[in-house]
Amino acid sequence: MITKIISLYNNKGGVAKTTTLFNMAIYLAKEMGKKVLLVDCDPQCNCTELFYCSSENFDNPDEILPGTTIYEALKPRFEGDAARIDVKTIDLGVSPIYENLNILRGDINFSRAEQYFSSAIAQAVTESVHDKNTYAVMSRMLRDLGELHKFDYILCDVGPSAGSITRMTILSCDGVFIPTAPDRFSYQAVQGMGAIMNDWLTRHDVIVSTFEPYGIKNPFKQTYFFGAILNNYKIHRAGKKKSSYMRWEQLIKDGIKKFLLAGPGNRLIPLTPALEEEPFVASIRDVGPMAPVAQIVGRAIFDISQADTVHASSDGDHYRGVVWGDWQRRMEEYKVEIGKIIFAMG
Repeated sequence: MITKIISLYNNKGGVAKTTTLFNMAIYLAKEMGKKVLLVDCDPQCNCTELFYCSSENFDNPDEILPGTTIYEALKPRFEGDAARIDVKTIDLGVSPIYENLNILRGDINFSRAEQYFSSAIAQAVTESVHDKNTYAVMSRMLRDLGELHKFDYILCDVGPSAGSITRMTILSCDGVFIPTAPDRFSYQAVQGMGAIMNDWLTRHDVIVSTFEPYGIKNPFKQTYFFGAILNNYKIHRAGKKKSSYMRWEQLIKDGIKKFLLAGPGNRLIPLTPALEEEPFVASIRDVGPMAPVAQIVGRAIFDISQADTVHASSDGDHYRGVVWGDWQRRMEEYKVEIGKIIFAMG
């Protein structure tokens, strides 16, 4: 069995990256019966918050969350001599709501990994076997976890940065989606990401080429571009996208094609030839109050119950009738778009 490792990346925040990834995980686990592991690689730990927020006593500051953290898992490499993490020692958290869904939870201390990964990126091209093993440790660990537990998918949440933690996570993946919002800031981010990704991939090839003479097996696979996602657009009452959003969508599409895919020297390879012409694989409308309700109850946006809407109601009662019917339509619309992202993974 081969585990597929996926991430969503944009060095700009506010593009619903964590929310989309969390909903993808639940879609795979609940709707498709796949065995899924979420890995929270962001020291802000937002994915971990979503995963556990439905647990009893979650907001108790004295409550210790179950499971090993990602920093605890990697410490034997960072602070010891272990060339490879023994994944049998990693205790994965279990979803309090969904079957087939686990987490390697986040850790605010994981920010310390920046120094270890930065050193490895700088020194792994030299004769330093220590740094080569640190460079390879994330990919080894993820693939060993997949093999040990027979996960169908591992989904990695990363922060909105171009730091070494994000870099090593993305390079350890089989594919990456780029979530965007239809605005100037996402367009600027896409322009910058071309240079970032090209630098990462170019340096990566040089480093990996030095492994074999030292008897180190290359644990990496090619990281493919799986598609872009448009998030948070708004519509007219007639049901059409507002023209201002459509203009930014087109500019971002052109930017992805020019700066990430089709330009001379671009290193990110589309999973399918069709993505070179149409990089957007899903278009997700602004979900309004459904997102904060889902965050309160720890459920997928498409899996909010009628009783859960009490958290959005101003009178302390859940929604009924036309209002609940509109929520159901919006939830189904969102679910369809998440399904398109899943389909794009191949």
